Parts: sequence; structure tokens; C-alpha cells
Amino acid sequence: MAEAKARSFQAQDPVFEKIEPAGKLSRLRDYWQGLVPSGLPGRQHIDPLAIGSSLLAHVFLADVIEGGMRFRWRLIGTHIVTHAGTDDTGQELDATVAPRLRDTIIGHYRLVTLERRPLCHRSEFIGRDKRVYRYERLLLPMAADGATVDMIFGGAVFGHLRTI
Repeated sequence: MAEAKARSFQAQDPVFEKIEPAGKLSRLRDYWQGLVPSGLPGRQHIDPLAIGSSLLAHVFLADVIEGGMRFRWRLIGTHIVTHAGTDDTGQELDATVAPRLRDTIIGHYRLVTLERRPLCHRSEFIGRDKRVYRYERLLLPMAADGATVDMIFGGAVFGHLRTI
């Protein structure tokens, strides 16, 4: 099994399966869809109280830089930090993603930025604790002006599959 190190976790498989959001991620998508009647919502529309405490720990925000050439973590929820083993808030995405997965993951963010529509994936990784986790991630485009994507609002859910 090929493994790639990225700070504190390893990717078991660079393949991301495209999925429909379910559970917490479905609720986050529904929240995002209800923020504005037309166009894309912006960060100014997000209300943490309306998101609710059960979802906040799973939420992240990433700034879109140079029209999607780069991305920077603005906020990372505690559920994500716990499973990643590090809080990368303030750092650029390309510095925090495993080199083997970098092009694929940043490609997902660019696709959401350019196509202005949500994207949800599932994958697996091996945590620092030597457990295999299922990782589901939802990316949602945000635009302060309602049109030009300047932020990615997202959520991530981790589930323990097995111990190796």
C-alpha cells in the first residue's frame, strides 16, 4: 500500500469518489442553499448560530487567491483539526496537502471556483493513531458580490473504519 505523508496524516489512496452529500454535509449544503434567493452567498451571509454547534466543528473556510490559483485556510473546525492533527489556519492549501494528492485536491477547489457549484467527495486516510478513516468533504462556492467566487465554504466528516 502506497502511503504519502502530509504533516500528521497519510493518504491511503489518492482516489476521491464523487458523492452526494449526506448527513451533516447534506445539512450544510441545505444551509448554504438557503442563504440567498439568487446568486451565490458570501461570507457576510454566514451566521454561526444558524449553522448550529453540531455542524460548526466540521466547517472550514478557504480564501480564493488570484482567481483560484491559490487558496488559504481562513478557518478550520475543531473536528477537522482533531483528525488532521494540526491547525493550518492562515496557511496556504498547497503547503498543507500531501504532495501526492496536492494537484487533485487543489483541482477540486479550482473546479468549484470556476464552475461556481458544489462538489462532494469521499476518500480514506490513515491517521496518526494508525486507524483508517473515511473522509467526506463538501466544497461550496461563496462570492461577496454574488458572482465572483472569493471563498470556499465547506465541511468535512471523518469516520473510523478500522485499526491497522
